[in-house]
Amino acid sequence: MTDHLPRIVVGYDGSASAGAALDWAAEWAELQADEPHEVRAVIVGTAMDPVLGGYRARNDDLLERWRSEAEQRLAGTDTAPGQARERVEVRHGPVVPELLRAAEQAAMLVVGSDGHGLATGTLTGSVSQHVARHAGCPVVVVRPRRSTVANRIVVGIDESPEAGRALRFACRRAQRTGESVIAVHGCFSVLAHVLTFDGAESELAARSLAAGERLVQEVCAARAPDFPDVEIEPEAIPVRPGQVLVDASRAASLVVVGSRGRDAFAELLLGSVSQHVLHHAHCPVAIVR
Repeated sequence: MTDHLPRIVVGYDGSASAGAALDWAAEWAELQADEPHEVRAVIVGTAMDPVLGGYRARNDDLLERWRSEAEQRLAGTDTAPGQARERVEVRHGPVVPELLRAAEQAAMLVVGSDGHGLATGTLTGSVSQHVARHAGCPVVVVRPRRSTVANRIVVGIDESPEAGRALRFACRRAQRTGESVIAVHGCFSVLAHVLTFDGAESELAARSLAAGERLVQEVCAARAPDFPDVEIEPEAIPVRPGQVLVDASRAASLVVVGSRGRDAFAELLLGSVSQHVLHHAHCPVAIVR
């Protein structure tokens, strides 16, 4: 029964970005050879019901075309034996709430970084930002990759519990792909930056970097025994966390971050690291909670 399989929900709107998200989800499912997953493409049509101008007929025709495209795309993917992967579902209503409802109890929600849809607010960047913030499962936003030959996964590390879960997520994927994991901690200190002058690193900056190195090494050491076959490389870099992850994404296949950092109030004022990475990364981004 496919209803009992772990579910990967993909928001699909017929765009190239949504097609890339569907391909990424199918590839993820293929990697789960020991545990078949269901890939469910979810198409969300507008809830509006105007009667003039043949709108309903055009709307239904478009949804049917998207359904057919999604089915054909899934049928053309290679998946593990017994993989349930041909499920396509059409819903009507506001896009974000419908995607979030579809992803309840799902293993993962995957969306493109942009798209085109039936009305403003379909699978555009704003939708990816909203589902990444509110979904109860990991969310992958599939952005174009700067490097198609990169064989490493980058994960952001800080003191939060979410960072530990993000590292586990990255290691689980690396275990299946054979990639290495680069665990990065951005330890930029505004005060240390102010006190640095004439190219000389202040004592405060040196202490901040040393503390960052200890943190990332401790987090990696705690996770390493669970993944003995995965190469985990800890790095502490004196750059703002969001920017260091964006820079690292240029040579990565995936960037993984926690849904929250260490200071929720600072996120409210300055914008979270995860939101910054979603806007600027050069590869797909996974938000883990």
